[in-house]
Amino acid sequence: MRYFLAVAFLLVPSLLTGTTFDTIIRSTEETSVQAEQARLRYESGLISIEQAEIEDGTSYSVSMAVSPLENRSRIISVSDLSFTATLPDDDTSITASIPFSISYDGSGALVSPSASVSHVFDWGLDDDNLKTLQNASSRISVDKEYSSDLLSLRMSVINAVSQILSNEKSLLEEEEALRDLEREMESALRLGLMTESSLAYLEAKLTIRRSEDRIDILNMEKDELAERYRNLTGLEWDGVEAIPDPVFPDLSVSVSSVLEAADLYARIAEEQYQLELSRQNPRRLTIGAAAGGSAYMGDDLGKAGIEAGNSISVSGEAGWEGREWSFGISGGGTWDEDYSFYPELTISGRWRNNTASKSDELTLRTLQNESIMRRSEYLDQKRSFEEESNDLWGRVISWRRSWAELEAETEYSNAMLENARIRLERGLARQEDLHDAQHEVMLLDYDRNILLLEGLSLEAEIAMHIL
Repeated sequence: MRYFLAVAFLLVPSLLTGTTFDTIIRSTEETSVQAEQARLRYESGLISIEQAEIEDGTSYSVSMAVSPLENRSRIISVSDLSFTATLPDDDTSITASIPFSISYDGSGALVSPSASVSHVFDWGLDDDNLKTLQNASSRISVDKEYSSDLLSLRMSVINAVSQILSNEKSLLEEEEALRDLEREMESALRLGLMTESSLAYLEAKLTIRRSEDRIDILNMEKDELAERYRNLTGLEWDGVEAIPDPVFPDLSVSVSSVLEAADLYARIAEEQYQLELSRQNPRRLTIGAAAGGSAYMGDDLGKAGIEAGNSISVSGEAGWEGREWSFGISGGGTWDEDYSFYPELTISGRWRNNTASKSDELTLRTLQNESIMRRSEYLDQKRSFEEESNDLWGRVISWRRSWAELEAETEYSNAMLENARIRLERGLARQEDLHDAQHEVMLLDYDRNILLLEGLSLEAEIAMHIL
């Protein structure tokens, strides 16, 4: 009876009371250093992605340059006062500027305003799609790393709890074995089958001593496991309860983020190849226009104005750039003080043969090979994923089979316990028979909790597989 009470006391923390499994996991995620580091890495990754996803907006700039002491302090000159705006979109960019200058000598001022606008049409590929693919790849990587860190932490907790339960079960079995050894020795002495001076008695004492040593070792191991558990979860070990049933996803329809990432890598490599091909074969049209003039404002608007060069000018340009040909045309004219018009026209062109440089050819071949290799890697990973899925699903089936067998065995043991209790009440069984039945049920309770934890570990492993 002494050993039964000791065993029952040992079982109370883990089987009758204890911390719920969900509470243990929550405490670990809230207090562990590993979880905090995972959250910081995740937040840093999201910030980097957000920075990369920021699109260029309209940019503005204003500049000014003033010379207040020009020409021996007789002239004040504003040589630069301009405003510039750049408006980007998917394929074009527009730049507009409005600069002008002013010179004032005390009696009048020379004002020289101007304005210009330019627009670039680019029919080649831009890097917007590449950036989108790269950002998507980064997001998958960041999410996967964070989820993987949390799953690894969860598996560590499961392993820690499982080790403690296995230790307690072993301790329970060893305590029961010691009890049986001492009972057998006492019975043999009482029946005269051995004496305290016999060799059989010495052998029995040695066996008992070895059993006691194993119990001491198991107790030391339990203290060490409890310390590891405390460092990991921030909780004192007082048993575990409400271990949930594992939920296994259907691997036949699961899609891994690893495959999504591999597909993105292949698409990124293909996009880089197409971008380089577009760079080596440009198709770009640039158009622009400008207007300006100068006017003297003062008492002498005649001769002074002519000398100052009162005028109005306009100009425009257009240019095409291709792989072999590029040409441009620009022209305009100026109206002077007498309203005389002086036109200007410039035509330019360039031709080069269609032979790509050796460096360009090697760059294209390298990028093309990279694209093919990435696509091949995707197919290899898809095949490996399917093979690992089949292996994991086989382990799920094996676990379910073990669980069904354990449930049947538990049902049988509970029935035997109830039968022993009834028979004891009717005087048809001994107290020892009831103790043995209770001991068997207790061991099966441990087996049940340990098998549940193995199922949760397998569930986490599958979740990591399909990340």
